[in-house]
Amino acid sequence: MNEIELIQSLHTLNDAEMLYMRYQNAKRSPATFQKFLNELDVADCVQKHYVIPEFPQTMPEAMRDEYFYSDPDVGMVISKHNCFSPVFTHFHTYFESFYVYEGTCVHEIGGTSRQLRMGDLCIIPPGVSHSISVQDSSIIINMINSSAVIENVFKNPLYYRNNVLSDFFVHNLHFSEQNSYLLFHTGNDQELKNLILQMMLESTNRYQEYEAILNAYFSIFYGKLLRYYENTAQINTPDTKKAHLSYALSQYIQENHQKVTLTDLAQRFHYSEEYVSRLIKQLMGRTFSEILAEARMKHAVSLLKSTNLPIREIAYQIGYENQENFIRTFKKHYKKTPTEYRRSLDVEQQLVK
Repeated sequence: MNEIELIQSLHTLNDAEMLYMRYQNAKRSPATFQKFLNELDVADCVQKHYVIPEFPQTMPEAMRDEYFYSDPDVGMVISKHNCFSPVFTHFHTYFESFYVYEGTCVHEIGGTSRQLRMGDLCIIPPGVSHSISVQDSSIIINMINSSAVIENVFKNPLYYRNNVLSDFFVHNLHFSEQNSYLLFHTGNDQELKNLILQMMLESTNRYQEYEAILNAYFSIFYGKLLRYYENTAQINTPDTKKAHLSYALSQYIQENHQKVTLTDLAQRFHYSEEYVSRLIKQLMGRTFSEILAEARMKHAVSLLKSTNLPIREIAYQIGYENQENFIRTFKKHYKKTPTEYRRSLDVEQQLVK
């Protein structure tokens, strides 16, 4: 796909958008809507990640990294946000930036709605519940970045100079308090638009060395954003002390996920177990067990991809003494057993060859 074809595709409704437009039109009449729902292939919707609120099985518990990444090691996806899609409140385990390429959208966070216009860029950290409404043919570009990608770029000394972006990213690397976001108004800045298009092309075409090129464009994009618009950024962040504590707790869990317990965490930060448990839920929006499982599952995926270790050994290395508990948790996250996941990787590699 070249740039002209990409721009044409942005102005053309895809299959998901066509379905969502039919969904919205059918809702105008109860009888028509019921007929639409009865004829819908729900299994197909689940497989293609189409969200239909009337069918709970299509509604993700949370937008997790693996929900979007075909290759978690790349940790970056840039795509068009589907027009006419049902509006629902959600949070993700990654950073989501959405850019209004053309038209408008309505963003709701913390019970407050705001209309965003062309050139607006909003960055939402992991764990923050929000919704996006695009009920016309406006073009909104989603840029999804794993915490690992953000950390690699913004903990680099070249970036970490107490600027608004690095401070925001580093303090929200894993999970943030409710209502934290960063908003830029860039207007009709053609340079930034072109950079987004180039990132989309790399993400779509996946030619040789696309990961390196995609990361380079990513760095240039945010460098330009800082150069031209840092002084105009609108920030909504939690209390600084709480942000640092949230980051410290999260980092300790991530770095010690093989053996860490709630008791260890309480002793490390000089709190009671009950208090630190409540604190994690309050600051990060999830329980200690959920955050620990997430860290272990990411490590498991890495080992499945990069080694031929037996499943039993992988379970042990990431902190599970019981192999069955590991398999059960892995399947809950990825909808596949570890063995099935490894086989799917082999199939993908054969298709590439």
